[in-house]
Amino acid sequence: MPATRFRNSLVRLFTSTACAVISSVLFFSTLAAAQDSPGRFEAGAAFSALHMPGTAGLGPAVEGDVNFGRHLALDGTFSWFPARSLGENTMTGLFGVKAGTRTEHFGFFAKVRPGFMTFDNALRQETIVLTPSPLGPVAIGNVGSFRFSRLTQRALDLGGVAEYYPARHWTFRWDFGDMLLFQEKGPTFTFIGAGAPLPSFTALSPGTTNHFQFSTGIHYRF
Repeated sequence: MPATRFRNSLVRLFTSTACAVISSVLFFSTLAAAQDSPGRFEAGAAFSALHMPGTAGLGPAVEGDVNFGRHLALDGTFSWFPARSLGENTMTGLFGVKAGTRTEHFGFFAKVRPGFMTFDNALRQETIVLTPSPLGPVAIGNVGSFRFSRLTQRALDLGGVAEYYPARHWTFRWDFGDMLLFQEKGPTFTFIGAGAPLPSFTALSPGTTNHFQFSTGIHYRF
């Protein structure tokens, strides 16, 4: 009888210990997996820089992601670059995908994000009135009128993303890459009056330009 009670006690002790060990393993495995995997959604703020001659290159941005597992996400950003003076305020909207890999604390991705860049006060047309000069045959040009309007152009952001995960819900993010801007034709200059060399001409032809882009920000994952 005492031997039976002792054996039963050992069985209960072994069973309790095994259950405790298995529960601990499952708990910490689940916790590690939760720490390692991204949340379905994330949103954050960033500070963005864009190298583009004639345009303010620094400004705030808002960003967001929809994660589909560890390797693929829908990725978007909206940036605003305030004018340095009374010139153009510039805004960009880019929406696409990022794909790569992530570990418990780090992630590395490539991104492809089509979108747009818009200028709110772009020069679109200028009229120049030519009048004969009293000192010779050369005409004097006087500005007749300007036309400013919003200009929106297509853009494509290609580059990479590096992320650091200090905690389950937080991400530090760094973006870098090349923004391709598909420019429309430039402003039109129209000459009127005596001795006008041409009725009008366009300053810039349509084309594609490259601009270095960088941003750093922080996201909350949920």
